[in-house]
Amino acid sequence: MKARLADLPIPRWRSHARRIKTHATTRVAGKPVLRRNAVRALKGIGGGIGYAVLVEPFWVSVTHVDIPVADLPAELDGYRIVHLTDVHHNMVSGASYLHHVVELANSLDGDLVALTGDFVTHNARRIPQCFRILSRLRASDGLFATRGNHDYGLSLDRMRRFADRSGIRLLENEHIVVPASRHRIANGNPAHVVVAGVGDLWKGHPNPSLALMGAPEDGVRLLLSHNPQVAEVVAPWHRVALQLSGHTHGGQVRPFKRSLSVLSDGTRKYASGLVEAPATTVYVSRGVGTSALRLRWNCRPEIALVVLRAA
Repeated sequence: MKARLADLPIPRWRSHARRIKTHATTRVAGKPVLRRNAVRALKGIGGGIGYAVLVEPFWVSVTHVDIPVADLPAELDGYRIVHLTDVHHNMVSGASYLHHVVELANSLDGDLVALTGDFVTHNARRIPQCFRILSRLRASDGLFATRGNHDYGLSLDRMRRFADRSGIRLLENEHIVVPASRHRIANGNPAHVVVAGVGDLWKGHPNPSLALMGAPEDGVRLLLSHNPQVAEVVAPWHRVALQLSGHTHGGQVRPFKRSLSVLSDGTRKYASGLVEAPATTVYVSRGVGTSALRLRWNCRPEIALVVLRAA
């Protein structure tokens, strides 16, 4: 009986050749797969960078936060403070973007607007234009500001002149008693808020004691400080109900939704949000602009609407 061709043993050299051919085919076929994966990865990285540079820095969020205040006069329950910080008017935070921020802030119907510094990034010549745009902000009890570390390119006197022209009261280690025009007490007179501002921790000389010297004991005391770490020197006898700050930008880049301490002035405690300091409560806003690192990731720009509540 004749053997069939398929039943004959395959010579060793032919079997080895088949293995070589199969291995070579696998390697060649794998190259397009690797190439496709590499292209996808590059597209993902490029898309992520594009989002961080072109989308998130302009995607402003509004944070509504209620702050319980001990011994808050009943008339001030519900007092609304619009907090803006770290505008950083530059090529990224340009005029059209700032107009959008102002429009959004005005829609919140605040009793008072608090501006806690860094109006520009290094270039002090942008301060007049920045203040002209911010002059469009509206609040029944006025606009109040303090300087950040980037704002010391102008003298305090010159910066005050630009602020005054824009209807913004610039405070540095001083306070003002603000009548709460929409919150009246039993005798028909308005209740009042003490608004104090201090110098910047890096470039100025923050002095809460000087800022609050002579302030009335009644009412609620609000402290504006660009750098949140000033809260560490606020003492119980200052009776500060709330400190509003910025400076950290919330870290700007937050992988896994955690602020990097290196990008938030070396602090995690005061990186962003509501923080209990030794003698007061601090709200640290992520701010609306960007500085040297002109991108944001998992850290949208923020306008805070802070509402005082009776504790």
